[in-house]
Amino acid sequence: MSNNHVQIVKDFFAAIGSGDKKGLLALVAKDFEWIIPGEDWPLAGTYRGHAGLEDLLQKSEMLETSTEPHEFVTQGDRVLVIGFARGKILATNKTFEDDWVFAITVQDGKLKNIREYIDTQALARASEMSRGNEEIIRKLYAAGEGRGLDTEKFVSFFSKEGYMYDVPTDTKFRGKAIGESVAALAKAFPDVHRKLLNIYATEGVVVVELRIQGTHEGKLSMGSKTIAPTGKSIDAPCVDIFHLENGKVAAFNCYDMPSVMQQQLGLVSN
Repeated sequence: MSNNHVQIVKDFFAAIGSGDKKGLLALVAKDFEWIIPGEDWPLAGTYRGHAGLEDLLQKSEMLETSTEPHEFVTQGDRVLVIGFARGKILATNKTFEDDWVFAITVQDGKLKNIREYIDTQALARASEMSRGNEEIIRKLYAAGEGRGLDTEKFVSFFSKEGYMYDVPTDTKFRGKAIGESVAALAKAFPDVHRKLLNIYATEGVVVVELRIQGTHEGKLSMGSKTIAPTGKSIDAPCVDIFHLENGKVAAFNCYDMPSVMQQQLGLVSN
């Protein structure tokens, strides 16, 4: 049984090395859990089930890495794998080396659980440049939340010449006008929330995939029209691209979807 467990784990690492996503999913249980420690590098977190593994595989594209398992130690349904990894964080172009141990549980021929023991500091150091920009943008979004709206703080994240550009309407906002634009959205949707789906950060650019959510309880300006409250909810996809210089936003390009929002408010047919 121990030899069989080791072979399953070896197959798992072979599938990782070859990028065999289908093979990986076939080797893990439906209630699989993978725990990766740390806070300040892209893969840190807990991933559950096949959906969690797919999410982890997508995030792994932010790294270039080679993983070498050297030793396998078994006891019951547990396999300890001792190995070494080296790689690079693509966003920062910084390299890392990591001596690691994976504690893996195998049950009924499937991987049930993985707990990594890794050099989190080395990985955080390799990620630190992009992490700083990501944190700036996360704080910017927090200042724009409907219930905790702070327009002055929101504007403070921009440089003196920085601007917010609403791409669909071809409108740029600078200075106080940035805060007024955010306030206008919060007035129309008092509970407005930006659900951040994915954040991709480099030295000077942060790209965010998100959904703008909220309930239409106030007047909404759309072009030359003012829309009375409908009481309906929106959940509109959006992509925001931020260009940062010296820790400040120099340009914020917002690719929102006004057509989707209009459909969800019942203003136009699908």
